[in-house]
Amino acid sequence: MSNKPARLLQKYDLLLEHLDFEYIRQCTNGREVENIVKVLRSGEEGYFPQLTAFAEERLKSLRPESRLLRKEQPLATKHTLPEEQWREISNNLHDWEYRMKTLTDELRSAQVESDDTTVPRIRGTFDPFAKEGEPEKVPQSKVIKYCDYDKWDKFDADTEMLKIDLDEERHREMVRLNNQKNSEHPKIVELPPEVKLSQQEKQVIAGKLREKGNDYFRAKEFKEAVEEYGKSLDLFPSAACFNNRAMANIKLQRYDQAIADCNQCLAFEPQNVKALLRKAQALTSTDKRSEAYKVYCDVLRIEPTNAVAQTSTSALRRQLPDLPPPNAVRLTIEEVGNDVPEIDFRELIRPKKVIKDKLPDAIKQLKKDTVSLIQQQAQAQTKQEPEEMTLFPKPPPRRTPLIEEL
Repeated sequence: MSNKPARLLQKYDLLLEHLDFEYIRQCTNGREVENIVKVLRSGEEGYFPQLTAFAEERLKSLRPESRLLRKEQPLATKHTLPEEQWREISNNLHDWEYRMKTLTDELRSAQVESDDTTVPRIRGTFDPFAKEGEPEKVPQSKVIKYCDYDKWDKFDADTEMLKIDLDEERHREMVRLNNQKNSEHPKIVELPPEVKLSQQEKQVIAGKLREKGNDYFRAKEFKEAVEEYGKSLDLFPSAACFNNRAMANIKLQRYDQAIADCNQCLAFEPQNVKALLRKAQALTSTDKRSEAYKVYCDVLRIEPTNAVAQTSTSALRRQLPDLPPPNAVRLTIEEVGNDVPEIDFRELIRPKKVIKDKLPDAIKQLKKDTVSLIQQQAQAQTKQEPEEMTLFPKPPPRRTPLIEEL
């Protein structure tokens, strides 16, 4: 067996395909993302700064308390801080030390003058557990005495020199980096002019942004999904994108924005069942149940067998008994004007005079019409020629016999 250490992929039971943006985005296991970050930081499989940063952001959303997200900060020393800041900190420390010493001396002098045994002694440099008569222990110095041969035998001069060299090298490198940062002038980067895209190019880019928003939605990152849908709609508005953003807003409990997106979608496609259902859901969440009931009724007119609309309408009718049935039709009553003029009875009655009945005149006119009609018929008969009377009438026309008769 070889003593070669195993690769981190084998150690953490990972595949090479797991080092991918899509897999990291869909992964919900914080421990697995943590192992992926370790592999990417090790550099065994290559150097991928963007993928490493993306994996760290994903780990931050899943496990914010992970140790891998902790960043070491250098200690504040004289060489790492600006000169003015270091001088201010040193002065504050010296002032505090001087005030503490002055206060300690004042308390000790007051205790000596009082000689009160009930008051506890002022804490100082003495050891409270030391026995009386024993000398105080002096801290040993790191400097080796010239006569301490045992320590000199254990002393490694090369190691100590190496430590000193490394400390000096670190200090020089830190100074060089600070000087380099201070000497660099700020760079002004000019942004390129806006590129004018054709309608087809906008449609393609908007479709890709919408797919990216769908990926965020599947990963339950609804805020990022709304942002991607918004970018897609800025380029090329579409009914599907409005519909998807409405669902993401419902997940974020932004019901007013969801209703507005559903209305935009219905402006493109008035019979979009998904948009109607989501609008009704948002209206129900905002306690506008009567309006939601009307929207569900519209869904049933388009799809009479829609199960969601049927169950929702029955539930709303139980909550609000005054609602009409879903298949009810409101009748509109229109006032139609009468062409026949109304009889004004005031014209029939006059002071001290009653209008004669018109029935006798009508009878007389009917008689005249009847007499004239009879006279016209008599004149028409006289104008016809009279038939000649003979002893031998004309025989009837001969008829050809049928086959059955023969």
